Amino acid sequence: MIKVVRADERHFVENDSINGYWIFSYSDYLDMQNTHFGDLKVFNDEILKTGKLYKPESVNDKEIVTIVLEGELSHEDSTGARETLKAGDVQVLSSGSGATFTDMNLSGKDVHLCRMWIEPLMQNMKPACRQENFDLDNRKNELVPVAGQGYPGAVKLRANTTVYMSKIDSGKVVDILTDVSRYVFIYVLEGEITTCGEKLGKNDQIRINQNEEIVIEANSDACFVLVDSTGIY
Repeated sequence: MIKVVRADERHFVENDSINGYWIFSYSDYLDMQNTHFGDLKVFNDEILKTGKLYKPESVNDKEIVTIVLEGELSHEDSTGARETLKAGDVQVLSSGSGATFTDMNLSGKDVHLCRMWIEPLMQNMKPACRQENFDLDNRKNELVPVAGQGYPGAVKLRANTTVYMSKIDSGKVVDILTDVSRYVFIYVLEGEITTCGEKLGKNDQIRINQNEEIVIEANSDACFVLVDSTGIY
Protein backbone atom coordinates (compact mmCIF):
# COMPACT_ATOMS: atom_id res chain seq x y z
CA MET A 1 0.00 0.00 0.00
CA ILE A 2 1.26 3.43 -0.97
CA LYS A 3 -0.64 6.61 -0.20
CA VAL A 4 0.54 10.11 -1.04
CA VAL A 5 -0.90 13.11 0.81
CA ARG A 6 -0.04 16.48 -0.70
CA ALA A 7 0.82 19.58 1.30
CA ASP A 8 -2.47 21.28 0.48
CA GLU A 9 -4.45 18.27 1.78
CA ARG A 10 -3.18 18.65 5.35
CA HIS A 11 -5.43 19.95 8.12
CA PHE A 12 -4.51 23.58 8.85
CA VAL A 13 -4.86 25.05 12.33
CA GLU A 14 -4.35 28.63 13.48
CA ASN A 15 -5.06 30.29 16.79
CA ASP A 16 -3.52 32.89 19.10
CA SER A 17 -0.51 30.66 19.86
CA ILE A 18 0.18 28.48 16.84
CA ASN A 19 -0.26 27.98 13.18
CA GLY A 20 0.55 24.71 11.56
CA TYR A 21 -0.68 21.43 10.21
CA TRP A 22 -2.00 18.32 11.92
CA ILE A 23 -1.32 15.25 9.81
CA PHE A 24 -3.59 12.89 11.79
CA SER A 25 -6.84 13.35 13.70
CA TYR A 26 -5.91 15.31 16.83
CA SER A 27 -7.59 17.52 19.44
CA ASP A 28 -10.64 19.15 17.83
CA TYR A 29 -9.70 17.86 14.36
CA LEU A 30 -11.75 14.67 14.11
CA ASP A 31 -11.29 12.36 11.13
CA MET A 32 -12.01 8.70 11.90
CA GLN A 33 -10.45 7.69 8.57
CA ASN A 34 -7.15 9.31 9.52
CA THR A 35 -6.35 8.44 13.13
CA HIS A 36 -2.89 6.87 12.78
CA PHE A 37 -0.42 5.08 10.52
CA GLY A 38 0.98 2.07 12.27
CA ASP A 39 2.09 3.13 15.74
CA LEU A 40 2.34 6.78 14.69
CA LYS A 41 -0.69 8.51 16.24
CA VAL A 42 0.17 12.20 15.95
CA PHE A 43 2.40 14.17 13.61
CA ASN A 44 2.08 17.95 13.90
CA ASP A 45 4.13 20.47 11.93
CA GLU A 46 3.70 23.72 13.83
CA ILE A 47 4.91 27.25 14.41
CA LEU A 48 4.70 28.38 18.05
CA LYS A 49 4.48 32.15 17.96
CA THR A 50 6.78 34.49 19.86
CA GLY A 51 5.86 34.83 23.53
CA LYS A 52 3.21 32.10 23.36
CA LEU A 53 2.89 28.69 25.00
CA TYR A 54 1.06 25.42 24.71
CA LYS A 55 -1.44 24.88 27.49
CA PRO A 56 -0.24 22.26 30.02
CA GLU A 57 -1.21 18.81 28.82
CA SER A 58 -1.41 15.51 30.71
CA VAL A 59 -0.76 12.35 28.69
CA ASN A 60 -0.55 8.65 29.52
CA ASP A 61 1.26 5.89 27.65
CA LYS A 62 2.62 7.77 24.67
CA GLU A 63 6.15 8.38 23.41
CA ILE A 64 6.13 12.11 22.64
CA VAL A 65 8.87 13.08 20.19
CA THR A 66 9.67 16.77 19.62
CA ILE A 67 12.05 17.93 16.88
CA VAL A 68 12.99 21.61 16.89
CA LEU A 69 13.71 22.83 13.37
CA GLU A 70 14.12 26.57 14.04
CA GLY A 71 14.15 28.77 17.13
CA GLU A 72 14.24 27.87 20.83
CA LEU A 73 11.58 26.01 22.82
CA SER A 74 11.41 26.11 26.63
CA HIS A 75 10.12 22.81 28.03
CA GLU A 76 8.91 21.84 31.51
CA ASP A 77 7.35 18.57 32.63
CA SER A 78 6.39 16.60 35.72
CA THR A 79 9.48 14.36 35.50
CA GLY A 80 11.42 17.43 36.65
CA ALA A 81 12.91 18.21 33.25
CA ARG A 82 13.39 21.90 32.45
CA GLU A 83 15.16 22.32 29.16
CA THR A 84 15.64 24.77 26.33
CA LEU A 85 15.48 22.93 23.03
CA LYS A 86 17.32 24.51 20.12
CA ALA A 87 17.40 23.77 16.40
CA GLY A 88 18.64 20.22 15.89
CA ASP A 89 17.46 19.01 19.31
CA VAL A 90 15.30 15.89 19.49
CA GLN A 91 13.43 15.20 22.73
CA VAL A 92 11.51 12.11 23.81
CA LEU A 93 9.08 12.38 26.71
CA SER A 94 7.94 8.88 27.70
CA SER A 95 4.68 9.72 29.43
CA GLY A 96 4.14 6.19 30.80
CA SER A 97 1.90 6.17 33.88
CA GLY A 98 1.24 9.88 33.39
CA ALA A 99 3.16 13.07 32.64
CA THR A 100 2.14 16.71 32.49
CA PHE A 101 4.13 19.05 30.27
CA THR A 102 4.09 22.44 28.65
CA ASP A 103 6.26 24.16 26.07
CA MET A 104 6.83 27.89 25.76
CA ASN A 105 8.39 30.27 23.29
CA LEU A 106 10.26 32.76 25.42
CA SER A 107 12.53 33.88 22.60
CA GLY A 108 12.19 36.77 20.21
CA LYS A 109 11.26 34.74 17.15
CA ASP A 110 8.86 31.99 16.16
CA VAL A 111 9.70 28.34 16.85
CA HIS A 112 9.22 25.74 14.12
CA LEU A 113 8.83 22.18 15.39
CA CYS A 114 7.49 18.75 14.56
CA ARG A 115 5.77 16.74 17.28
CA MET A 116 4.86 13.06 17.21
CA TRP A 117 2.95 10.74 19.50
CA ILE A 118 3.92 7.07 19.17
CA GLU A 119 2.41 4.00 20.82
CA PRO A 120 4.82 2.45 23.37
CA LEU A 121 5.77 -1.21 23.72
CA MET A 122 4.50 -1.33 27.32
CA GLN A 123 2.04 0.70 29.34
CA ASN A 124 2.17 2.24 32.81
CA MET A 125 5.97 2.62 32.86
CA LYS A 126 7.76 5.29 34.88
CA PRO A 127 7.78 8.61 32.98
CA ALA A 128 11.13 9.85 31.66
CA CYS A 129 12.47 12.67 29.48
CA ARG A 130 15.59 12.51 27.28
CA GLN A 131 17.09 14.57 24.47
CA GLU A 132 20.05 14.83 22.10
CA ASN A 133 21.27 17.25 19.43
CA PHE A 134 21.83 16.15 15.84
CA ASP A 135 23.92 18.09 13.33
CA LEU A 136 22.57 16.83 10.02
CA ASP A 137 24.91 19.12 8.07
CA ASN A 138 27.80 16.94 9.25
CA ARG A 139 25.93 13.74 8.36
CA LYS A 140 24.61 14.60 4.92
CA ASN A 141 23.36 11.87 2.60
CA GLU A 142 22.71 9.50 5.52
CA LEU A 143 19.51 8.23 7.05
CA VAL A 144 20.19 9.28 10.65
CA PRO A 145 18.29 7.50 13.46
CA VAL A 146 17.40 10.25 15.93
CA ALA A 147 15.03 8.25 18.19
CA GLY A 148 14.71 4.50 18.58
CA GLN A 149 16.24 1.46 20.23
CA GLY A 150 19.70 0.00 19.68
CA TYR A 151 21.16 2.94 17.75
CA PRO A 152 24.20 4.61 19.35
CA GLY A 153 23.52 8.31 19.87
CA ALA A 154 19.79 8.10 19.15
CA VAL A 155 17.36 9.19 21.87
CA LYS A 156 15.88 6.10 23.51
CA LEU A 157 12.33 5.38 22.40
CA ARG A 158 10.23 2.88 24.35
CA ALA A 159 8.55 1.67 21.18
CA ASN A 160 9.10 -0.67 18.26
CA THR A 161 9.55 2.44 16.14
CA THR A 162 12.52 4.34 14.77
CA VAL A 163 12.46 8.02 13.81
CA TYR A 164 15.02 9.04 11.19
CA MET A 165 16.01 12.37 9.69
CA SER A 166 18.01 12.98 6.55
CA LYS A 167 19.52 15.96 4.80
CA ILE A 168 20.38 14.83 1.29
CA ASP A 169 22.07 16.55 -1.64
CA SER A 170 20.49 16.69 -5.08
CA GLY A 171 21.08 13.46 -6.99
CA LYS A 172 22.01 11.43 -3.91
CA VAL A 173 20.18 8.32 -2.73
CA VAL A 174 19.47 6.77 0.67
CA ASP A 175 17.55 3.59 1.35
CA ILE A 176 16.05 1.61 4.20
CA LEU A 177 15.54 -2.14 4.49
CA THR A 178 12.30 -2.80 6.29
CA ASP A 179 9.68 -5.55 6.39
CA VAL A 180 6.31 -6.01 4.74
CA SER A 181 4.66 -5.81 8.15
CA ARG A 182 6.13 -2.35 8.87
CA TYR A 183 4.60 1.07 8.29
CA VAL A 184 6.90 3.73 6.85
CA PHE A 185 5.84 7.38 6.91
CA ILE A 186 7.92 10.06 5.15
CA TYR A 187 7.34 13.80 5.54
CA VAL A 188 9.32 16.23 3.39
CA LEU A 189 10.58 19.31 5.22
CA GLU A 190 12.52 20.88 2.34
CA GLY A 191 13.18 20.19 -1.32
CA GLU A 192 11.91 17.37 -3.52
CA ILE A 193 12.43 13.61 -3.39
CA THR A 194 11.30 10.57 -5.35
CA THR A 195 10.40 7.29 -3.65
CA CYS A 196 8.26 4.31 -4.67
CA GLY A 197 7.72 5.99 -8.04
CA GLU A 198 6.22 9.11 -6.47
CA LYS A 199 7.60 12.66 -6.52
CA LEU A 200 7.18 14.49 -3.24
CA GLY A 201 7.66 18.22 -2.71
CA LYS A 202 7.95 20.32 0.42
CA ASN A 203 5.42 19.26 3.09
CA ASP A 204 4.14 16.34 1.04
CA GLN A 205 3.97 12.96 2.78
CA ILE A 206 3.89 9.31 1.76
CA ARG A 207 2.60 6.32 3.72
CA ILE A 208 4.11 2.97 2.72
CA ASN A 209 3.23 -0.57 3.78
CA GLN A 210 4.13 -3.97 2.27
CA ASN A 211 7.55 -2.87 0.99
CA GLU A 212 10.80 -4.62 1.94
CA GLU A 213 13.15 -1.91 0.64
CA ILE A 214 12.50 1.80 0.19
CA VAL A 215 14.85 3.89 -1.94
CA ILE A 216 14.74 7.68 -1.64
CA GLU A 217 16.39 9.91 -4.24
CA ALA A 218 16.75 13.68 -3.93
CA ASN A 219 15.63 15.64 -6.99
CA SER A 220 16.96 18.78 -5.28
CA ASP A 221 18.68 19.41 -1.96
CA ALA A 222 16.15 17.99 0.50
CA CYS A 223 15.43 17.25 4.14
CA PHE A 224 12.84 14.80 5.47
CA VAL A 225 11.61 12.86 8.48
CA LEU A 226 11.01 9.11 8.21
CA VAL A 227 9.12 7.04 10.80
CA ASP A 228 9.38 3.24 10.62
CA SER A 229 6.88 1.56 12.96
CA THR A 230 4.84 -1.54 13.60
CA GLY A 231 1.09 -1.68 13.17
CA ILE A 232 -0.70 -2.96 16.24
CA TYR A 233 -4.19 -2.12 15.06
